[in-house]
Amino acid sequence: MRTHRAPRPRKLSEVIAAAQNAARFSSTKAIEIFAPLTAKDATSRLPALIRQGLEGVAETISTAGAGAGGGIVGRSFIYVVVLPTFLFWLYACFWQSQRYVAETRLTVRAQLEKKTGTDTASMISKLTGGGPDPSSQDAFIVLNYLKSRAIVADLGGREYMEKKFARSGIDYFSRLGRNARAEDVWKYWLSHITASVDTLSGILTLRTDAFLPNDALDVAHDIVRLSEQLVNKITLRNRSDALSRAELEVTLSRHTLAEAREKTLQFRNKNVMIDPGSRAASIGEQMAKLTLERIDLINALSTFSSSLDSDAPSQRLQRTRLAAIDQQLAELKKKLAGAEASDTVSAQIASYERLKLDEQFAEKLYSIAQSSYYRARQELEKQQLYLITVVEPTLPESATYPKVVVNTVLLFCALLVAWAAISLIYASIEDHMV
Repeated sequence: MRTHRAPRPRKLSEVIAAAQNAARFSSTKAIEIFAPLTAKDATSRLPALIRQGLEGVAETISTAGAGAGGGIVGRSFIYVVVLPTFLFWLYACFWQSQRYVAETRLTVRAQLEKKTGTDTASMISKLTGGGPDPSSQDAFIVLNYLKSRAIVADLGGREYMEKKFARSGIDYFSRLGRNARAEDVWKYWLSHITASVDTLSGILTLRTDAFLPNDALDVAHDIVRLSEQLVNKITLRNRSDALSRAELEVTLSRHTLAEAREKTLQFRNKNVMIDPGSRAASIGEQMAKLTLERIDLINALSTFSSSLDSDAPSQRLQRTRLAAIDQQLAELKKKLAGAEASDTVSAQIASYERLKLDEQFAEKLYSIAQSSYYRARQELEKQQLYLITVVEPTLPESATYPKVVVNTVLLFCALLVAWAAISLIYASIEDHMV
């Protein structure tokens, strides 16, 4: 006797159709319901609107579920989608703490300096529009600081955060836990600030939120204050290092100048003279006088040689004086210059000129080092970067968060998609097991 196997129920296809119809109906219905309403009306009418939408979805699912032979899909939709959405709506409307947002806009500007650059690099920069704006780079430095742990520590760390975000009136899921770890405090800080930089203008937009308007404003003011301190410290180390290097150069050049002057003094004491050049001039004057006397004696000898005997006393005296003058001239010439002697005036002049050249060079270096030191001191006392508050933070008057309607609809759609995917997987497994 032949037996006939009963046909398998088409659960998989029916569940897929049910999930698609539910998702299509929920999205269409949400658009039709929430589009003409304001946020205030939608918040007040949200329970009735969700109920209307869910009734249609439930009707579609029940129709498909009845044909599929079970109510598991319908019950799972209630527990996975409807109930969590309703509980979240209750939490957002009646328990979740309101958050107030304070916004400020900052920018970093450098001190303007008049520069007349005519080199190739400056010409290319002008033709191509230049490189990245330095103010944008400095603004990104401030942005990274705002999102780092350093600013949390500078604000006061855990004590400051608990004072602002761990009050007794804040709901359990929104407030910062007591005695939280440093990592948890930092992550909580990141969830309450929003910062971005416009690369074209270099303006940093900062939004801080807190559970009280005054707290949001205080946090914004504290961030501006710490950002200004950071900007002042950016170039302080470079300027301090430049001043230290300039001071070191002044000390080295002063020692070099002192050594050069000491060598010059030792030379003068050793040679018992102030300036070899003046001694050479004096020797030259002596040689000139002796040369004139020698010429006069030669003329006298030539004049009286015809009338007087060569052995005459006057003639012998003239020749003796002439020989003495020649000897004096020879000695003066040896003192003035010589090929082998090192104590000649010419050798002394050469050594003295080298010493004076070293001294003049040391004096020039010392003067340059002093000028660099004074300029470095002026740069240290001068502020290079300025934090400009484009938009001052103001006291918020109304709460910005939570956005009940938007968050509820987003949660409903997310749970619906997740439920549809899980239902498809479950139906596929059950279909293969039949």
